[in-house]
Amino acid sequence: MVKTFRNRTIVKIIDYWRDLWAIGYLGGVAHWDLETYMPVKGAKVRGEAMARALGVRQKMFLNKGFIALIHKAEREKNLNDYEKGIVRVLLRDLKFYEKLPAEFLKNFERLTNEATVVWRNAKEGNDFKLFQPYLTKIFEMNRKATDYLGYRDSPYDALLDQFEEGLTSREVEIFFNEIRDPLKNLLSEIMSSDKHNKSQLMERLVYSREKLVNLNQKILKLFWSDFERFRLDISSHPFTTSFANTDTRITTWYHKADFARSLLATIHEFGHALYDLQSSDGLEMTPIAGGSSLVIHESQSRFWENFIGRSEDFVKAHLIDFKGLSPEVGSYIRKFGKDGVLSYFNKVSPGFLRVEADEVTYHFHIMLRYEIEKGLIEGVLKVKDLPEIWRAKMKEYLGITPKTDRDGVLQDIHWSGGMVGYFPTYSLGTFLGAQWESQIKNSKLKINNYEGIKTWLRNHIHQYGSTYTLAELLKKNNMKFDPDVNLKYLQEKYSKIYQLPSNN
Repeated sequence: MVKTFRNRTIVKIIDYWRDLWAIGYLGGVAHWDLETYMPVKGAKVRGEAMARALGVRQKMFLNKGFIALIHKAEREKNLNDYEKGIVRVLLRDLKFYEKLPAEFLKNFERLTNEATVVWRNAKEGNDFKLFQPYLTKIFEMNRKATDYLGYRDSPYDALLDQFEEGLTSREVEIFFNEIRDPLKNLLSEIMSSDKHNKSQLMERLVYSREKLVNLNQKILKLFWSDFERFRLDISSHPFTTSFANTDTRITTWYHKADFARSLLATIHEFGHALYDLQSSDGLEMTPIAGGSSLVIHESQSRFWENFIGRSEDFVKAHLIDFKGLSPEVGSYIRKFGKDGVLSYFNKVSPGFLRVEADEVTYHFHIMLRYEIEKGLIEGVLKVKDLPEIWRAKMKEYLGITPKTDRDGVLQDIHWSGGMVGYFPTYSLGTFLGAQWESQIKNSKLKINNYEGIKTWLRNHIHQYGSTYTLAELLKKNNMKFDPDVNLKYLQEKYSKIYQLPSNN
């Protein structure tokens, strides 16, 4: 046992827990395969296998001897931070497994395995009705889960807590109320600017898929050279999976045109991966290995996407690479230069897709999803009405209406996997990412010093894995969550780009 864990009870817990870890590890591989290379007709059988594996894991977790060890450790004095982290994480897991019936968990696993494939087909065919019965059942089961888990105010709080420990809808709404008007005002100023263009020519320019695949690989190797611990694949929706800090995988997607769609998605997922890759070796095969809070996780992905991928230094460094993506792209860059590409990467304009939204409009995508999820869980909204509700909220928040459900209610993978309550962590994480950037800048590190930035992130965040909650990690870094940091950054950045009056 590594020196990180000295308490005898904790050592016994880890020894037992490693069998649970092994089942979870193999389940993670199966889920990755489900979303990448598994034949579509394998979903039902895969769901059954995963449901039974989950049942075995729950039964093992609820072993009376193991539960006794967890509670014994809870009472122990003089635990170090890592040992306290293990107790905290296991107590949360214990609550989950004790309160949710085995058959319920198995049925949910079966449902989401099938739903993932159905969603993929529904999205490709722009057929919401194909996915509707699965989505209806997913929300019904999530509502039932909130009854099992318990909550104080809104049932939605029980789901938020699964993705960000202790987060409540009240806190989410306070945050959204704080940022909504400043973002609306900034967007209005940008849209009224003489420098604003609703469309960008680069978005319509085709590229060579083979060359962009190679460029994604090149940039990832620049960020992280050890590809014996890391890989990039393709999926219908970009995601990250980490089985260990020696096996972390990301996916991206490719389209006929608009190369930034793939490139920024790749960089976003790398931010997630780095968190797990730089988790301390001493935490591997323990309950606190890998990234902790979803808000912290999204702060990493959004930091790399926004502050690295959209930066002038990054664009300048890869201008020649971009030119080589196709004759059309090359011609554009020769005509408009670095500033033209920088404008393309940082264009602010309402769009249909969350994952490709700019830094200003992104949060309106999250707000509408939050309102829809909460309404469905509280029984105010119905799944069958979602396409129309989605269009109405897009019109309300962004002044645009998607013509297809593919670009509307079917665009995200999360609900097909049963993940209700995840979306608010994207906005919270984005705002936290701006605070990390501010801290890094105060450390005199330049944004193109990737090695220095990785070291800073490892020392301040990544090495601890899941040892600390969000509040504890912020305290350890002498920080408090402060939305004003990102609001100020956005105002300054886009006032300069769009030459807004407030910047003159």
